[in-house]
Amino acid sequence: MNTSSLASEFILRSLRNLKEAREAYDDGDKYYTLIRLNECLSNISNAILALYGVYLIEGDPISSLGYLIETRDLDEKSKSLILEIQELERNINVINYFDESSLKSPSVLARDKDLGSFLEKVTKIFEIVQNIFDEFHP
Repeated sequence: MNTSSLASEFILRSLRNLKEAREAYDDGDKYYTLIRLNECLSNISNAILALYGVYLIEGDPISSLGYLIETRDLDEKSKSLILEIQELERNINVINYFDESSLKSPSVLARDKDLGSFLEKVTKIFEIVQNIFDEFHP
């Protein structure tokens, strides 16, 4: 398996997710913004896992990042990034759904300010992962 090509594909997918999240945010679609940000974090996580030779057949890639911390000799910057991704995903999931009624579609409990902050944080994480990818390919 070519881990570099696989990681590159996941980075491309996360870039697409980030673009769609930004468009949804600009359109005022809170629900779709959060869905795309969460997908972006999943694809970023898959890219990181692929760089270290880990490919998930099933399961949550964000939770699986903990495996890297336990089994690889990561620097503090990488460990911190993984913990930040996991924390951000938890924060997004907490506000993503609120079931007001079984007769209504899911609501989003996010304020515009929260969404803007999440978008900035995920964008920053994406840029860091791009740099990590580049460091793997001097």
